[in-house]
Amino acid sequence: MSRTAEVIVVGAGIVGSAIGAELALLGHDVMIVEQGVPGAAVSGASLACIGSHMIDVEELPLLAWARDAWRTLDEEVGGFDYNPCGQLRFVLNKQDLAVARAWIEVERSAGLNVELLVPAQVREVEPSLTGPVLAASWSRDDAVVNPFLAVRALLDRARDCGARLETHCRVDSLIEREGKIAGVRCATTDMSAEHVVLAAGPWTARLAAGLGMNLPIRPRKAQCLATVRIPPSIRRVVGACESDGGVEAGYTQIQQTRNGQVLFNTVLADGLVDDGAQDRIPEVDAAFIRDSVGTLLFLFPDLRSVRLLRSWVRFEAVTPDNRFLIGPLGPEGLWVAAGDCGAGFTRAPAIARLIGQMLGDDRPAFDTTLYAPDRFSCESPTST
Repeated sequence: MSRTAEVIVVGAGIVGSAIGAELALLGHDVMIVEQGVPGAAVSGASLACIGSHMIDVEELPLLAWARDAWRTLDEEVGGFDYNPCGQLRFVLNKQDLAVARAWIEVERSAGLNVELLVPAQVREVEPSLTGPVLAASWSRDDAVVNPFLAVRALLDRARDCGARLETHCRVDSLIEREGKIAGVRCATTDMSAEHVVLAAGPWTARLAAGLGMNLPIRPRKAQCLATVRIPPSIRRVVGACESDGGVEAGYTQIQQTRNGQVLFNTVLADGLVDDGAQDRIPEVDAAFIRDSVGTLLFLFPDLRSVRLLRSWVRFEAVTPDNRFLIGPLGPEGLWVAAGDCGAGFTRAPAIARLIGQMLGDDRPAFDTTLYAPDRFSCESPTST
């Protein structure tokens, strides 16, 4: 395999795979370099909800476009269990009810198909959700995908367009010459490129630091539980409505896969950890198990006798404002696309489109100031 490319994409998670596919479709000579197995970090551990609901008001144009792009990808490529099941966000108190109404008003004004449901309507949409919720928002256009198959589908598209994939090849540092990026240095070889895109999730900041750049990206625990297979019980993605003071009911996501497993989590603390944690795979926290099981059974009491099968921990990349860093970085030819903050799957096609447009000097389709890598230049990189 040639060790020279026009563009090297570092990372073959969902974002790196989407970028590789987009750039290859545009005719660039692309090499995607992955330190392990594609999708084996946080992308493969994700619950992979594809939605625009209750994420970020200023990002709504990008989120809605990306959500629709996933539907188009399913039509054109398929093979990744795209399921347009819709998403419910449950409400437990009057404070969160006001928050839900505010979200719905803004999102409906932006053209999204969302509404607020009373308990009787909630149970029409999700009959198994019999817990005492006050209401729930309903975003019928949201979906889920199989994370591993989605990464594979995008990598297959990239390779069909001529991209190359190098796995089990850890990038140790970046190569810079005379103010321009020149490639990457791996354990056993150097790879040359005119452009390098850092899409390495929580490892991105470490690579940038090698060239003296301090990116405000920190790793955060992403934990999940899965039950044994059971008959179809949960139709939708079920999450919590966030309140002004945090997440009153916890950051929650519950869904059932096509094979019958119920996947779920509830995160009550922010989970931020120091750099280096992403290099290890710890056990899930006991408190996380307790809180997650408690939320599941509060909402779905009929699942009380269902057995847990497995759990896992990976690490997502987090920025202070929960938005990606997307754009040029430092030396000419270096680009960044990292900081998923838990919504990387939804954003991936739009991030890939932006990188393709910026690298090709085209007018970006979305407001890139929201994602400017230097927007925290006056802030502490550890602020949250």
